[in-house]
Amino acid sequence: MPAFTTPEAITATVQVAGAQVRITASDRTDTVVLIAPINATNPSDVKVADQAKVDFADGHLSIKTTDSGDKNGSIAITIDLPTGSSLFAHLAHSDVHADGSFGECELHLAKGRVQLDRISALRADIAAGEVTISHITGCAHIEGSVAAVRISEVEGTVKLSTSGGQTWIGHASSDLDLNSANGGFDIDHADGNITAKTANGAIRIGRLTCGQADLSNSSGNIEVGISEGTTAQVDAHSKRGSIRNSIPASENPDTSADKLTVRAGTRHGDIVIQRAAH
Repeated sequence: MPAFTTPEAITATVQVAGAQVRITASDRTDTVVLIAPINATNPSDVKVADQAKVDFADGHLSIKTTDSGDKNGSIAITIDLPTGSSLFAHLAHSDVHADGSFGECELHLAKGRVQLDRISALRADIAAGEVTISHITGCAHIEGSVAAVRISEVEGTVKLSTSGGQTWIGHASSDLDLNSANGGFDIDHADGNITAKTANGAIRIGRLTCGQADLSNSSGNIEVGISEGTTAQVDAHSKRGSIRNSIPASENPDTSADKLTVRAGTRHGDIVIQRAAH
């Protein structure tokens, strides 16, 4: 069980295939790594665990599997490190679960699942997989093919571009720039400008408080909830679908302290503009 003296936050790089990784960031002055086969009676799992490499130098921890594990997981890796440490992960057929507060995180995911607690910033390249994050204090830049993304809260801007997969954001404090070929966008609460474009997929903004929203798709419904006390200028069109704007015209004056603009367009789908649910 390798252990290293780390009085400050470090940078951890994990390059693994067929691994289940558990990382915990806490107030500590050392870093401890434990690697074990998932099935100690399986020679293949034992071999992958024995050949894994762990190195540490100049505040940089490196963990690498030299032999690819089973796609269902061959080794279990546990890492305990200081709060605020940065994480760089290159994953294939692997799952990562990270608890605690981390610095910058960079993910390269061939296939697998990643669950992060609290991070300062995110850069992700996802070929196929799922990423779930509780809180991002900074910005996020996400690219991918088939990527399912869930972010409970993000304070900085988000730029996302995928070929497919559903995206959910609980609360976005800043601007969102979302693009997908075959994927929907579900945003519970947005406090900034939003651009959301998808060829096939529904777009939902549960509560929009300010700024400008440009929402478009080829096929799928579009739903926008306008925050109470906020006026909205709406431009909506659907070639094959209904449009329902339940905000009375009297609530859309030319001037207002809290005013936003919504532009929504779809070829096949319904558009609903309404007051946000309490």
